[in-house]
Amino acid sequence: MISQIPKKLLIHSAELITKFDPDKWGNSAEEEKIFLRNVRIEYSEKSSTDNYGTDHELAATLFFDCKNSSPKDAKFALKSDILNGKTVNIQQIKFGGKRFTVKTIEPLYADSEKIHHYEVGLV
Repeated sequence: MISQIPKKLLIHSAELITKFDPDKWGNSAEEEKIFLRNVRIEYSEKSSTDNYGTDHELAATLFFDCKNSSPKDAKFALKSDILNGKTVNIQQIKFGGKRFTVKTIEPLYADSEKIHHYEVGLV
């Protein structure tokens, strides 16, 4: 079993902002904000490719540990994903006075069934 990411390394807090598409009846788009605690944000120079073959230079990676980060029910999503029955337009992380857009979500497993932590690529 892999041990959790120690809290002493999860030194950051950030805000997770999810903007949803307007609903099918034309009601205005909703926005949901969640405050993340005990996460780690590392600035990076990695690149990723989206579903359309477009390369993105990642500006940072957010590490969210499934045991030591909170809230436990935080959900990361990409454009067009469905969260709580609503279609996501964009998901952003506000950290250090900047807004980053979520571009990749990588769950890493401790064993074949249990997610250990998420690495969220930000641009």
